[in-house]
Amino acid sequence: MIRVNDLIGERYKIISELGHGGMSDVFEARDIIFKRTVAIKIIKFENSNKIENLIRFQNEARFSAAFNHPNIVKIYDYGEHNNLPYIVNEYMKSQTLRDVLDYKKNLGLNETCQIMLQLCDAVIEVHSKNIIHRDIKPQNIYYLSDGTVKLSDFGISVLLNSPLNVNENKKVMGTVQYLAPELVYGKKCSFQSDIYAMGITMFELLTGQVPFDASKVSDIAYMQVNDEMPSVLTIIPTLPKEVDKIVQKATAKDVQDRYKTVVELRKDILSLYKNKKLIKKKSNFFARLFGLARN
Repeated sequence: MIRVNDLIGERYKIISELGHGGMSDVFEARDIIFKRTVAIKIIKFENSNKIENLIRFQNEARFSAAFNHPNIVKIYDYGEHNNLPYIVNEYMKSQTLRDVLDYKKNLGLNETCQIMLQLCDAVIEVHSKNIIHRDIKPQNIYYLSDGTVKLSDFGISVLLNSPLNVNENKKVMGTVQYLAPELVYGKKCSFQSDIYAMGITMFELLTGQVPFDASKVSDIAYMQVNDEMPSVLTIIPTLPKEVDKIVQKATAKDVQDRYKTVVELRKDILSLYKNKKLIKKKSNFFARLFGLARN
């Protein structure tokens, strides 16, 4: 059991508990060598006796260590404490997008574009290493006070076309609200399944809700495969139609109709973001309308 003031790896002094997940516990700690605050993720004892859990934990460390990008949470170290593996990450004293949405409900178009452009940059870097994230969602995206976005949690990520993925490809992994239809069918994950999750995330940032939700996981999975993707315009009618085109293409049921790469997705979002006249025209109209109503 990890306690406050415990020393991990002879250099990380535990300060406090940050959270508990199904696989591991996370602690705030002080690196007494580099004099910085870090986050330490330690696998739970009850999960340490399963080889697949250990492999996933090791993969998370290995994949995270492959990146040195401003929009991806950094990993500093990996080791064992009392036979339990741990990962030392950059300490994120900030909220996730899930926290932001819980507080604000939804975000404006400008802010959403700024977030999505950074998320695209992060995922472009991830895909350049032939890694598929598999769990892109607001809970795994940190949003710093200066507006910086950082992608985290590579716990179920896989290396594209690796023989080590054989067992992983037989399992439906990820969060069902962001799960691409082909994954529900049990097909292999791909860069485009990450793009689908990014499209769902963009929909949620703009509207404050996911397009498909229900009390049963099986019902959500059915909806992902069979139900038509709703338009963001039915929820936020003031949005430009170009927004809906982007979301619809990112979340196309058929992979062939979806963006082929995140670079293509980013290009369209950037084009939308730069079109200030279009965005301003819509917002000004409703601002004037609101002003008249008040008068």
